[in-house]
Amino acid sequence: MIKNLEVNQSKMESLGVHQTKPWMTYYADRTYKMFLPNTNIADYLRQKTVGLEKMTAETYYTRKISFEETFSRVDSASRALTGLGVKQGDILFTLMPNIPESGNIWLGASQIGAIVDFADPRPDSMDLLANAKKVLEMIRFEQANYIVALDRCYTAMLKPIENELKDFGIQNIIVVSASDSMTIRGIIDYLIDVIKYNQLRNARMAADATKKLRFYQALLMKIQGMKQDKVALNEAIASSPIEIIRYQDLVKECQNVPFAEIKDENLVSYIGHTSGTSGARPKPIPLTNKNQIFATEQVFKAGVNVGVGDRVIHELPFFSPLGSNNNFLIDMASGANLFDVPEFEINEFGYLIKKYKPNVFLGTPSWLSSLPKCSYLKKTNLSCIKRAIYGGDSMSRNEEIELHEWLRSHGSSSEVEKGHGMSEYCGGGTYAAGKWNCYESIGIPFPDTIYGIVDPNIEDRLVPVVDKDEDGFISGELVVSSDAVTSGILHGNQIVSHYELDGKSYIRTRDLVKMREDGVFFFQARKDRSFTRFDGYKVKPAEIEKEIEKNPNVDICRVTYYYDEEKKGLMPIAHIVLSDSAIQSSEEYVRIAEEIIQEQIIANQDMSSRQIPSRIKFRSSIPLTKNSKFDINALVSEGLDGTEVVVNVEETNLFVGKITVLPPQQKSKIKCKVKE
Repeated sequence: MIKNLEVNQSKMESLGVHQTKPWMTYYADRTYKMFLPNTNIADYLRQKTVGLEKMTAETYYTRKISFEETFSRVDSASRALTGLGVKQGDILFTLMPNIPESGNIWLGASQIGAIVDFADPRPDSMDLLANAKKVLEMIRFEQANYIVALDRCYTAMLKPIENELKDFGIQNIIVVSASDSMTIRGIIDYLIDVIKYNQLRNARMAADATKKLRFYQALLMKIQGMKQDKVALNEAIASSPIEIIRYQDLVKECQNVPFAEIKDENLVSYIGHTSGTSGARPKPIPLTNKNQIFATEQVFKAGVNVGVGDRVIHELPFFSPLGSNNNFLIDMASGANLFDVPEFEINEFGYLIKKYKPNVFLGTPSWLSSLPKCSYLKKTNLSCIKRAIYGGDSMSRNEEIELHEWLRSHGSSSEVEKGHGMSEYCGGGTYAAGKWNCYESIGIPFPDTIYGIVDPNIEDRLVPVVDKDEDGFISGELVVSSDAVTSGILHGNQIVSHYELDGKSYIRTRDLVKMREDGVFFFQARKDRSFTRFDGYKVKPAEIEKEIEKNPNVDICRVTYYYDEEKKGLMPIAHIVLSDSAIQSSEEYVRIAEEIIQEQIIANQDMSSRQIPSRIKFRSSIPLTKNSKFDINALVSEGLDGTEVVVNVEETNLFVGKITVLPPQQKSKIKCKVKE
């Protein structure tokens, strides 16, 4: 329970919260001096972990990699990239999951002043050409010089566009295998995980797998499948018009190549991606060494970093700044042991916790809220868990209470912690833990991060809100300023707009928030009606509506959300009024839905598979408010009634598979689960 603190009322009435900063009272006993060297992120991590060289930095399918070995691998990456010809300012477009090589190459590139541009490594669908064209557009827009890709991503997303890549100037593609850092035992461990995942997805397979013979048959089939994939990769490489280089071979060839380390905090070392605010195409976010080091040190200064030797599940992706900074850099700088997870889906999260017995895990609200319902953990002792952290969206009070009680009932004394942030400032800006943690809040800003509240109706400038409501809250749009905030400039283009307020530079978040008198913030809504899917992806309804309405069969489309019980989180539903009101058969609804998904989303290079509505409801009209505007709240409140076309997309955090469109189920009416 957060105690009420006295605030200078007269000062609060005349100044914005960005000036009074009432949350700083909570940091009164913090004396940490931030470590902000003018260097690159690799050197920063090396200095932060002095004395921990023999401790484990990463665990990857039974293989333990010490901090000493990690930095040796980072130096090898710097030599390999230098030998290839990579120089300061070059961009390496990277399609990689959470494997050791991803971090090694990123840190190795930072040492020589190069930039690793992490993109989502998931193909959007089985339409390989459509996937490849989207990737080609990103590479062209972001002006990449080199490409680094997982072997599966190379064959699925780059092979179809090799001639276009060559014409663009790409001369080399570095290919990495997920098994490169695995021991033989690790490969078996990985294949067992794959079989276990399949069991979790398929009840019949789970029952069959209780027989050891069938389990080992499945294991042998997976080994045979790996051999076949290797043959297919060799054939793809042999026929390529571009030089395809295996990363392992490049490291060996360049083991004696010297490299010149560049220590400059102002150099961009990372480009991540967000879902964007002005278009559906993932928006690149360039971050400098200083941005990332500052964001990391903020966590240390607030005293909410993980502990030395803590076991942490590393599952958040590198292409998201939340993953790269909060689930990699901060944990590495803390001396934690990261358990790399390349691929999984939500119903496998409990399996990962039972397998790795982490002390700390960070995930989306849907991942964490799924745990109390996970039969896999029903009788598991979880006293190992010291901290359970969520970000990317919010939980209701009841969900937090349920998770808290579930942790207690399984032997864990951990609190449910959370925060708020954006890709534009490395993924994190506030944190709720300890004495400033309370239900439904997003906590308080980090010590040297400024959160301000401005009038959301004034677009061209920032006007602070100072008036409090009857409960003492100040409400409005959130703006943020800190040294973690990106400049927003890439190749001379201003991707993220900045605004000046009282001599400081701020960015608008489009988040509507309120602040209590003691400095604790609460998220309220997004100005653009956007919401967060179960996996942390922000869905922007207007972008989907605009594309769907281009279909000649569609008159009106409005996209809202519903709670998906299987995925344990929000998913998009499209409400569509057809141009021809005579169309009313289930067969026609399915045909039109399939056409919309293929033409307006899959084949559209500006759209992502994660924008595919998982429910499509064809209706005669959209309800209106008293002011004759579309009543979005009424659509959300309707719930599901079985008349919706069902769209099933097979997806993990790494790959998208088959898309199936099913006719309306005609089930009894099911209300959407609304967060309380």
